[in-house]
Amino acid sequence: PSSVRADPVLSAKVKPIPEEMGLLLLLVLIAGIGCATAAANIDLEAKTFVNQSSDRYYRFYNEIAAETYSANNEEDFDALFSKLNNVKRIAEELVSISRQAATYDLDRIRSPQTKMALQELRTAGDLFVLGDDYFSSVQMNLAALQTLSTDKDIEPYLGGANMPNEDDSPLAYFPDIQKIVQSSKDADELKYYWEAWRDKNQLWASLNFYTIVQSYQRAAKILEVPVHKLWYRYDSQEMLQQMEQAMTELRPAYQQLHAFVRQELHKKYGSDVVNLNGPIPDHLFQQVLEQAWASGSILEDYYPRAQLPEFDEYVSHLTAKTMVNESENFYTSLGFEPLSAEFHKNQLKEPNQDSPNDDCRPSIFDLTPHVYLMYCEKVSFRKLMQYHSHMARVYYAQQKSHLPSYYFKAYNLEFAVGEAVVLSASSPAHLTGRRLAKEVLSETALMSRLFRMAIHTILSIPLYYVHTKVMHDLLNDTVDMDTVNKHYWRLMEQHAGIEAPSDRSEGAIDFPYKFYVNIDQSFQTQKFISEVLGYQFYREFCKKSYNRGPLHNCDFYGSLAVGNDLKAMMSLGSTKPWKQVVGKILPNNTGLSSLALLEYYQPVLDWLNKYNKDANSKIGWTASKKKIV
Repeated sequence: PSSVRADPVLSAKVKPIPEEMGLLLLLVLIAGIGCATAAANIDLEAKTFVNQSSDRYYRFYNEIAAETYSANNEEDFDALFSKLNNVKRIAEELVSISRQAATYDLDRIRSPQTKMALQELRTAGDLFVLGDDYFSSVQMNLAALQTLSTDKDIEPYLGGANMPNEDDSPLAYFPDIQKIVQSSKDADELKYYWEAWRDKNQLWASLNFYTIVQSYQRAAKILEVPVHKLWYRYDSQEMLQQMEQAMTELRPAYQQLHAFVRQELHKKYGSDVVNLNGPIPDHLFQQVLEQAWASGSILEDYYPRAQLPEFDEYVSHLTAKTMVNESENFYTSLGFEPLSAEFHKNQLKEPNQDSPNDDCRPSIFDLTPHVYLMYCEKVSFRKLMQYHSHMARVYYAQQKSHLPSYYFKAYNLEFAVGEAVVLSASSPAHLTGRRLAKEVLSETALMSRLFRMAIHTILSIPLYYVHTKVMHDLLNDTVDMDTVNKHYWRLMEQHAGIEAPSDRSEGAIDFPYKFYVNIDQSFQTQKFISEVLGYQFYREFCKKSYNRGPLHNCDFYGSLAVGNDLKAMMSLGSTKPWKQVVGKILPNNTGLSSLALLEYYQPVLDWLNKYNKDANSKIGWTASKKKIV
């Protein structure tokens, strides 16, 4: 416009553009506009595909959820899922989504959100990309691995001489042999069952398990994604490094507890069974874990079980349904909305009243935005805590339900949230406050409870790490099935100070039955992360609720500030990288750390340090003398 005067300095510096150069610039400009339009069109097309795919996900999950709930079957939800009529058709649709997502060139997508969504959708097909092989082979092998622990094919020790009424009927590992491990003081009996179950199952364990490993490797190639991303659902190398960091922090405390356990087992069974300086035989290590809360455990001389109350008495006046309601109450105290009448009517599966099963385990089926919970008829304190943990998945699903479905995975953080809630709900302060406990625990009883928790937690974490590392190394072909058992025992000795009860022959596969439980969901990795991160969350929640007592007796029930932080994290799903999501609760987050867990158990660690010093116990262990072929 004439009212705008030219700057004389700028005018002096501008040279006339030759006609041919102007034409060239015009063509470049037109080409640029064309490219930008094309890029915008590609982004728009990709975004439209992403949105439509999310809607398809919702529809598929609704169909599966409806059929699962309506099934008239006594099996748990995972077993029902494998038998659904619609799974094959839905599997083909999910594979279709993966293949369509793979057709987009991510380098040409400008929107970071759309690019991230496409990367997620590329794995939507999961193992379904294997086609009929998934249903004819993979599903069968997964099911076979689960039945390794439930098939009644182990002859009882001494022909059943130790069984009630000298019953010589074959046993399953779960629940039969597990109950024996929870009570037996006979080292020979424990060793017999340890060897018998592995010897009986080594061939099928090897074949079925390796089929699963190969299936993930094949599926990853078809989907053109790293195999570890398909297995873990996030950057496995970064997570493994964080797990190693947590292990490094935990190691000194673990070695102190290991030295105490070994000393007590040596007193009990002698040097022929337990080397006072070496690794602990696995069958006795499992005995310590399973019997920590029983009378006659290795703690009996120091903290007798009789000092603790019978925790089941705390809930003896409740029904199975009121225990579920009690766990819901914890979350509503944090500011979450009560679960809807729709949930209680259509997403809460009642037990079979006619045939209550004492060995029933609560089951949850997470198909966000729908989560189905099957509870058990049996009333126990343990089950009350399991419901508190499961409710984390229910409320997490609600908070992330507004997101596109490809962000539902949420890094499995619901397990860590559940762990933190259980730590609070099981604290003596909470049990007294909710009037479940009639009396306040004495200082000695508090220490007895804490010591037993330490055995269960601190001794288990290295096992979860070893199982994760074994799976990681198999997936990337660092080891194969011919060398994996030797590799397994090398890791068990290095990280846990555990050895096989006897020499192991060629072809042996010595993973415990828990290794195979929910193996396709990387359950052992979930357990490691939820245990460690759960204590980190718990400590932060206790700070937020202004806890002034010891960390191990903190209760954040009723803290709206904690609830707000949880909602902020849950509502993100996996829309941000793992550290950013966790940062909603841990503002100074540097990754997985054992320091919160160590603070929780500090009174036990102080006791162990003094005990081992007075006993002149060796800290650490010498190399195992057992031969592993």
